[in-house]
Amino acid sequence: MEAQGTDTKHGRCCVCIGKKNIYTKKCEFAAYFPNEVQGDYEAPTKWFARHTLTSAPNIIRMMKLAPHEQKHLLASSILKEGDAWTDDNIRGGYGMIQKRIWEIKLHETYLSMIRKKISEEKN
Repeated sequence: MEAQGTDTKHGRCCVCIGKKNIYTKKCEFAAYFPNEVQGDYEAPTKWFARHTLTSAPNIIRMMKLAPHEQKHLLASSILKEGDAWTDDNIRGGYGMIQKRIWEIKLHETYLSMIRKKISEEKN
């Protein structure tokens, strides 16, 4: 799922595959979306296609506008957002965060109960 820093030695990148471009060794997106993450890349493109009518062009535009030092973070964020919408197609990333918050509260409550039992046992 993590955007990788690889070169184009493994073939076309996910963006080129999605756009059906001819493979070039100088693809600017190969380092961020190598063909090894094709399955992960399909989720955000489907999400963008449903919500913005165009998928790959929006991803390409975002990647071109991002500062070079932040492109890996953006690529990773795009892949994670696609994964979040795949897992929860109603709430996406927000739903993922809400689920984690609920799990934390649940574990905190459980930890509090265990601490209470330990203190009772000591007395």
